[in-house]
Amino acid sequence: MVNRSQQSIVRICTFNIRLDEIDIGTPNEWKKRRPIVKKCLENMQPLIIGTQEGDPHELKDVLEDLNE
Repeated sequence: MVNRSQQSIVRICTFNIRLDEIDIGTPNEWKKRRPIVKKCLENMQPLIIGTQEGDPHELKDVLEDLNE
């Protein structure tokens, strides 16, 4: 049996990044969502991140934001 002091927490999150081209010119475009995604990831501090619908440039942005 493992006691609580020996347990680890593994945070996992997933984001539907959304394809950038469908939101251009709307309140949901990537340049407006990117800082929100960054803030969420900073607050959650996940060990594992899954994404859906992320364009390569959006995923690159997320990686850059995580490495600041």
